[in-house]
Amino acid sequence: MSVHVMYYGMLAELTGKTEESWIAGEELTVGEFRAQILDKYPAIREKKFKIAVNKQISDDLKLISDLAEIALLPPFAGG
Repeated sequence: MSVHVMYYGMLAELTGKTEESWIAGEELTVGEFRAQILDKYPAIREKKFKIAVNKQISDDLKLISDLAEIALLPPFAGG
């Protein structure tokens, strides 16, 4: 399965990417994806971020479908 991953803010700076294609096994949960991304980019281990799947913030149990759009979102402030 393949998904499209987008990095925002400091996460883009730390990974050196704004987006990439991610190839995974047949099934992948958000929690499993989080573990894989932290293994690939250890610089973001200490950072807090949320993961959105198809534009919806998702918990670690959510199953990611093939061709999903995943966004790694750092904390953001508004005002």
